[in-house]
Amino acid sequence: MEYWKIMNNLFLVTTMVLVAFMVTRPEAAGDAETSSKRKLIVVTNNHTSYLSLRCFSFDNAFDVQHLNSWEQFKFMVDVRVIFPSATMWNCSTNMGTFVAFRHDYACSNHPSNTCQWRFDEHMTYVYDPTVALWVAVEYNPNYESLNRGGVIRGYYVN
Repeated sequence: MEYWKIMNNLFLVTTMVLVAFMVTRPEAAGDAETSSKRKLIVVTNNHTSYLSLRCFSFDNAFDVQHLNSWEQFKFMVDVRVIFPSATMWNCSTNMGTFVAFRHDYACSNHPSNTCQWRFDEHMTYVYDPTVALWVAVEYNPNYESLNRGGVIRGYYVN
């Protein structure tokens, strides 16, 4: 009788550990096992000067990119199957920060599989595929270094 109690408890603990492992898996490109869909994120420098950009999630990060006028930075996001709301990517620039991907954006549920952003000195614009328009989104200035996830203090070359 005691043997079955121990085996039952061991099974329950093992199951909980496996479920916890699946929920906390990273959502970045290359982890297709945990996602039902992939999204392409495109950030375009919509300004006359260069844009320093660093995009990151809770689990992954890209190096700082320097984009000249109208250059683009593209990356793939795998949306989590379990708790898709936990899939979120932020981008920091030398002008401000913005959330590049969230589960509740219009582009995240659209069949086009692309979320497009344009960033200039005053606003960030996201393309809304449901109405075929660029929608202005105010960015959040955050005066830390790009390496820590914020913008460069006082380094406005635009």
